[in-house]
Amino acid sequence: MLIEGAEEVVHRKVIAFSHSILDMILNIVDGDSGSIMLLDPIEKVLRVTSYRGISPEVERLKIALGEGIAGYALKKKTSLILNNGDIFMGRTLSRGDVNSSIVLPVVSGEDRIGVININRSPDKEAFSIEDLETASLFGRYFNAIVRSIFAFHKNLQATKIARAHYRILRNVSRYRGVNCMMRYLLEALINLTGASSGSIGIYERDKIRILHSIPRDLTENLKMDIDVLFGRVLEDKREKITKDAIILPLLYKEEILGAVYMNFDGSLPDLREIRRIKFLLRDVGVMLKNLSSYISAKETVRREERTRITNILHDRICQGITEGILRIQYIKKFNPDQDILAEVDELEYLLKKVLDDVRCIIYEEKPVKLEGGFFDNLRKYVEGEEKRSGIKFDITLSGDEKILPNSAKEVIFSVLREAVSNVRRHSMADSAYVECNVEEDGVRLKVKDNGVGFNYEKYKDESDSFGIKIMKDRIESLGGTFMIEGVPYKGTKVEAYVPL
Repeated sequence: MLIEGAEEVVHRKVIAFSHSILDMILNIVDGDSGSIMLLDPIEKVLRVTSYRGISPEVERLKIALGEGIAGYALKKKTSLILNNGDIFMGRTLSRGDVNSSIVLPVVSGEDRIGVININRSPDKEAFSIEDLETASLFGRYFNAIVRSIFAFHKNLQATKIARAHYRILRNVSRYRGVNCMMRYLLEALINLTGASSGSIGIYERDKIRILHSIPRDLTENLKMDIDVLFGRVLEDKREKITKDAIILPLLYKEEILGAVYMNFDGSLPDLREIRRIKFLLRDVGVMLKNLSSYISAKETVRREERTRITNILHDRICQGITEGILRIQYIKKFNPDQDILAEVDELEYLLKKVLDDVRCIIYEEKPVKLEGGFFDNLRKYVEGEEKRSGIKFDITLSGDEKILPNSAKEVIFSVLREAVSNVRRHSMADSAYVECNVEEDGVRLKVKDNGVGFNYEKYKDESDSFGIKIMKDRIESLGGTFMIEGVPYKGTKVEAYVPL
């Protein structure tokens, strides 16, 4: 590659144009042989791209900047006419098949592009100043065209990169869950940079925890290495570059939100590409912060509203029902007739049952405060319902509960609580099954019983389905899906999925 970062098609265009310009110069100044050499920007050596009247072996020639006639002319940015017998760099020039040479450096400002060499054989006169000026005109023309090709290539590359970054940002903005957003971002960065593998982590509890990896199965040693690198990024909030990997922080202003690790089998991206990725991650950081703030604010509002409603139920409804029960008990002290007493007893029973139901609703609707492990809280609640109802619950919990954000934990727990409570209150079942499976891309919940069942299509628009609507709204608030199936006398099944 003679043009840093350029595609092969660009090199072919430059080389094809150098063939044409070399033929033109040879024809105009009556040269017999010549070559055009371009500077390799990485190795800092001149390589022959076009030649006429010279052995093909020159294609293997490499001349360091400052060495030889061509390297000297380009380094000094000086045009030369050299004839046999001239002294150059302390040596007398003597070339049997060349009598005179023009050496033109191709430069643009501070940039060195290459060298044009034009030779005449011994049977012709030496080049004159007029020949040098004529060749220089073509040299400047060659320089202008090559610079235009370079500029077009850079603009084209910049446009491609900008479009790729725009697609990534557009797709990132569509996700409603942090885990899904982070997984897509990792996949997009690996495709964009050509990395062989990678991991992405999110900042939680004073450390950056690995959230997703490609490939998924990481060895324990590699996990430990990535954790160490994430820890270093967390300390100074700056990128880290090793011999085969890049670790970049995901920031919002000065607040660290996570980090990205990318491993490369071949060479690492250059500093310009790393800088572009940092700018991309800066924009992603803003989106991630906004999404996290939105989810947190929505959960706060939901929690405050549930607290307000449960307080109303406790302070007004429960107090009113309790007062009614006390008045009934006061009436019973006057020994009413048996018929009236029977009605009063029935009313007292109904009010106590309503009071118990309202207290259950208060307990079930109050904001969730999970302490300890998520699975432990699920198991404890189900076992408590099993003791209260006498229904046999089988419970299966699987997956890595540590990857669950607090918002998903609270929603899944509240839905499970509502579903299991419905089994106890309405199903008349003798057994039920609870399953919660945490997967890499989401968490699935299933509650199934063998009770009387019901026809959901018949009741879904009625007030009795209020609890179902609440469960559905909570799941869908996190971008999830909710489904309930009921068959009369064959049981009911509730399924929910929340993406991560």
